[in-house]
Amino acid sequence: MNILYTISELDTIQEPIVYGMGTFDGLHLGHQSIIKEVCDSAEAYHGVSVIVTFDAHPFTILQPKQIPPRLLQREERYDMLGTMGVDYVLELPMTQELVTQSGQDFIHGLCAHRDVLKIVVGANFNFGYKGLGNSKMIRELYPSIEVHDQELVRYDWIDAPISSTAIRSSILRGDIELANQMLGRPYRFTGTVVKGDQRGRTLGFPTLNFHFPDTMAAPADGVYVNQVYIGGKWYGAVGNMGDNPTFTNQYHRFETHLFDFSDDVYGEVATVEFLAFIRGEVKFDSLQALIDQMEDDKTFALDHLHNTIYKKF
Repeated sequence: MNILYTISELDTIQEPIVYGMGTFDGLHLGHQSIIKEVCDSAEAYHGVSVIVTFDAHPFTILQPKQIPPRLLQREERYDMLGTMGVDYVLELPMTQELVTQSGQDFIHGLCAHRDVLKIVVGANFNFGYKGLGNSKMIRELYPSIEVHDQELVRYDWIDAPISSTAIRSSILRGDIELANQMLGRPYRFTGTVVKGDQRGRTLGFPTLNFHFPDTMAAPADGVYVNQVYIGGKWYGAVGNMGDNPTFTNQYHRFETHLFDFSDDVYGEVATVEFLAFIRGEVKFDSLQALIDQMEDDKTFALDHLHNTIYKKF
């Protein structure tokens, strides 16, 4: 997969183009349906697929204090798009110039003097200054280009289309299983293992500690079923998001206990997936009460890992 950063770089493409346009900030099931339509069409028309997206949310410019947290880290987005069969990603920088550009000028930049066969957008996608650009505008400007409005993906138990907003809301309230169903995969982050207070070792539950990425949607405080990829292998795990209220002078972090793992991996990079919420954080009256609850949490996690469709080890 090739990554482009400016519209002028499209000039290097010699084949006919099928565009997919969107923010694609979560690559959830709705986004995946658009990308599949783009890739399938490019293959059928003997062209190439080009996903047109942005390196940041428009609120970065328009409402900096209200930037929604990310659902994907940048490298993971690239990896997923490549796995889905995308030929090119045009990732435009979010700038003042871009958000004030008219929809007409934006489309002309993509299509003028280029062999564009088809453009695929979500049924509710708008672009250009004040969001005035839409599929109707594209059809009026370029009647020879096929424009496909991809139907929004819904679930029977969700009275609304799948959206990044709905997924963020689920994650922030701890409903990880619903978020994963809308994403079509486990919610995850990649980070560096940092040194904690090593209290878990004395309790019989050594943990890997992380500073959760501050740009991403942080799951609600509590205990979760995880699986963790480190050292070339996946492990089942049970983790905690929060500040461990049983102890004093704590700080907010994420830590997770890997099953059948005891390596010293400070400074190494790991990927953590969230599979299910177990319980909220509790302040325990004694260490023994905490240990007993952690044993129960481990039992719950092992049972869930045994039955989940997402198991990777």
